Amino acid sequence: MFRTFVRPLQSIRIAHIPVRTTVIVERIHPLTKLRPWENIYDYSKYKYTDFQYRIVRDTDTDKWGNIDVILTEYVEGVGYKGEIVNVPREMAYTELLPVQLALYPTPENVALFEEERKLLVDRPQISPFVAKCRDYLKTVVLQIPINLKLKDWSVTKDNIRIALRRINVMCEEDAILLEDGAVNQETYKLGEEFNVILKINPLVDVSIRCVIAPVDKAKLWDEYQLSKRRSKT
Repeated sequence: MFRTFVRPLQSIRIAHIPVRTTVIVERIHPLTKLRPWENIYDYSKYKYTDFQYRIVRDTDTDKWGNIDVILTEYVEGVGYKGEIVNVPREMAYTELLPVQLALYPTPENVALFEEERKLLVDRPQISPFVAKCRDYLKTVVLQIPINLKLKDWSVTKDNIRIALRRINVMCEEDAILLEDGAVNQETYKLGEEFNVILKINPLVDVSIRCVIAPVDKAKLWDEYQLSKRRSKT
């Protein structure tokens, strides 16, 4: 029975990552100085109270901070090959350095990627947050509140901008690519999805899936007034 229990555990692969920690301590009761004819302490003559310590610093609980590394490959959201980036130590030690996606920026490694770094000058600089924002917006189904009781309604850029603001995405109307009157009461069926292009910057854009959420303007106004009363109280 013990063999059958241990056997499935043998197939599990465990990645052992060495971690170096340091604990700095000090004695609560300092020892007396050695006499001139003594070379080492005779610890057998001391009591247990002489071996009590106080922790001064535990490096395992300190914040890691950031570290500079040089990338050996393109890492989305981090940087390009040959670029020296400043990343959190936890990310460097667990994701980049073990799989050799990055190296320490020693003079030898910096000289090794000198040509790649020269090419970065002509390459357009894109913030790592752009890729994260693009990936986030790809997974979103944007709900656009529209009062369908109106006779002539259509989705405008202002409706898209307000809907994006509700999910904490701020943008200008010029960054939204939508033809006027493209989505209205005649062309849209309730529950259908349509796409809207949002330009994050001049080089990167993303297609956002949108759906209309029918609302009653009077109901929204009542909720707004109620929230204002609660904030005053």
